[in-house]
Amino acid sequence: MSKRLQIMDIKKICLLVLVITIYLLLGFFRLGGLMAYVVPSICWSLLAIIAIYICGPRKIRLWFSKPLTTMAVLIALLQISALVFSAFFTAFGRSPYAHTPIAIMIGMTYFSSALFGMEFSRAYLIKSCPKRKVSMGIILVALLFTFISIPLTRFIAPKTPVETAEFIGSEILPTLAQSLLATYLALFGGPIASISYLGTLQAFEWLSPILPNPEWPVKALIATLIPMIGYSAVNEVVNPFKLTRIGITSRSRAGKKSSSLSWIAVAIIAVIMVWGPTGLLGFQPTIVASGSMRPALDVGDIVIIVQAHPDTIKVGDIIQYRGEGEPAPTIHRVIKIYKSEGITYIVTKGDANDVPDEPIMANRIMGKVVFKIPKLGWISIYLKKAIADAWISLASNPTAYATIGITSVGLAIAINRRRSHRFGKMRGKLKR
Repeated sequence: MSKRLQIMDIKKICLLVLVITIYLLLGFFRLGGLMAYVVPSICWSLLAIIAIYICGPRKIRLWFSKPLTTMAVLIALLQISALVFSAFFTAFGRSPYAHTPIAIMIGMTYFSSALFGMEFSRAYLIKSCPKRKVSMGIILVALLFTFISIPLTRFIAPKTPVETAEFIGSEILPTLAQSLLATYLALFGGPIASISYLGTLQAFEWLSPILPNPEWPVKALIATLIPMIGYSAVNEVVNPFKLTRIGITSRSRAGKKSSSLSWIAVAIIAVIMVWGPTGLLGFQPTIVASGSMRPALDVGDIVIIVQAHPDTIKVGDIIQYRGEGEPAPTIHRVIKIYKSEGITYIVTKGDANDVPDEPIMANRIMGKVVFKIPKLGWISIYLKKAIADAWISLASNPTAYATIGITSVGLAIAINRRRSHRFGKMRGKLKR
């Protein structure tokens, strides 16, 4: 049994390394023209063949669950329907993909090869997790395929804070939610279930000439909440004793329902955290970046800005506005309001400044400060600085990628060997 576990660990590590290697190679060596579709299709098809061989056709048949596969398709259709419905209130757009017969064939080959390669690999990785660590395995496997699903160039490209928030909300969070559901489906229904869910979504995106094009926060809401609702639905289908046996739940159905609700709550909180900075929820948290409002507001304070009509602004209010030609908004106190030729002007001044600001028209007001959280913004400031410094260090030293990869693989092998050794010793004691 110990030897069998070691073989499984070696297969798991080899498959993991192969997935990451293909992703990095395709990310760093960008091809043009037709080869941009042919080479990735070959790489992912090779991964799919290897993953199917490692899984074994017999196991794949045993893993298959018709109810979960049907449910996976229904969840995908619900997600597509929600996007289409939202587009009636926002906008539709033309598909960026060509729809000639040859283009459709190339596109189908391109996305299906990646889909099969990733999903058979996902299924083997999550199925080979130790029973007591399945919950952690779901999270780690979902995170892995979240990053694998997003092109490497999207992480490397420099971004402004607004672009970073949009990237997290429109790509990382929805992809993570979908990856969590796909991993959960693969655990209980095998690769066919996760392929049915993600394949339905991708087929709609690649084959439909008209696509829903709502604002990215709306996409984030739909693409995050629907998978979490799907997670809850899968829990209702899976036998609760099976959930208990693999360590996902420790009690009966009551515990399972609270677990489902907790995942939905996490999804809602995550979406609110993404929507909050956009101001679409009626408020916007902002970090104070200068000391011009001392002592009322200091650097690192987080202020909550709420949307306010210009007519409600009065002298003494602290407002946020964007001056003409200024790249960043300003947060200062109103010291004067007057009208000239029927236009309302507002004069502001920082509490720590000696000179008032130039008058602005009332329509340039972005909102009013209603609350502050002292110093909490320093966490974000230090975190962004640490990430930026780490990325600069990595970008300036390409060998660091190889070092990190080799170290990670070495640690994984060492941990698995230690676990197998401990398992062998336990078996030896039991035989005695």
